[in-house]
Amino acid sequence: FVPSVADTSGAIVAGLATGVFFIQRQRILADPLLDLRLFRIPAFSASLATYTVGVFVAFGTTFFMAQYLQLVLGLKTMEAGLWSLPGALVSIVGSNIAPQLVRRIRPAYVIASGLILAALGAGVLAMVNTDALVLVVLGNVLMSFGFGMTFALTADLVVGSAPPERAGAASAISETGAEFGGAMGIAILGSIGMAVYRSQIAGNLPAGIPVDVLHEAQETLGGAFSAVERLSSDVGATLLSVAQRAFVDGFQLVAVIGAISFVLLAVLVAVLLRH
Repeated sequence: FVPSVADTSGAIVAGLATGVFFIQRQRILADPLLDLRLFRIPAFSASLATYTVGVFVAFGTTFFMAQYLQLVLGLKTMEAGLWSLPGALVSIVGSNIAPQLVRRIRPAYVIASGLILAALGAGVLAMVNTDALVLVVLGNVLMSFGFGMTFALTADLVVGSAPPERAGAASAISETGAEFGGAMGIAILGSIGMAVYRSQIAGNLPAGIPVDVLHEAQETLGGAFSAVERLSSDVGATLLSVAQRAFVDGFQLVAVIGAISFVLLAVLVAVLLRH
């Protein structure tokens, strides 16, 4: 089943209407599920925005990185997991170092420094080609370490900036922000990257490929691998090369968006949380 434009538009309108109704109702409740008054606290809003957008970028970038390791570099699942492990380890290190640094340095500057490191990591990822394992690992390590510092401190600031009696609500909003940011990162950045992929596929494939094979290859890079099996070796190799290059182009754009987002967040934090 492929939804029509009317179906999609109707679902969006229904979702927006439900959201507006929910917000209006929360404003009049004595004990709301989502305490909108917390968003009037600048430190709370800035910390939550940093936390949510940071997760948005991290999830969206990781979504492409995992596929890159397996479908472009051809690593097995275990190998791809092991090459991703350094990023996970340095994220733990960063989240433990940051609380030590804030004893001597203002939290805003520690968070901003972490975001700049994350931006550098995303910038490294933006330079990958179809054979760049070292760049992917390096970019992942820098981004994970930097965002690990940010992740730990912003979560604390979200809760700490709220009144003590609303700490539970602030913590719940923080967790919701992380879940929302992760889901939207995969949805939005994934859609942007795949839009680049499909446009590059359509413009660079050789003539004579059956329509059904072309459509399957345009869906995902995994679909391109399946489509290759129904083609001759030469045409299949050309299709796979074009598909991998198109995927890398999408990955690069997502990484550039991530780098810009991290830099903008660093400026936001340095300005709004410096006191």
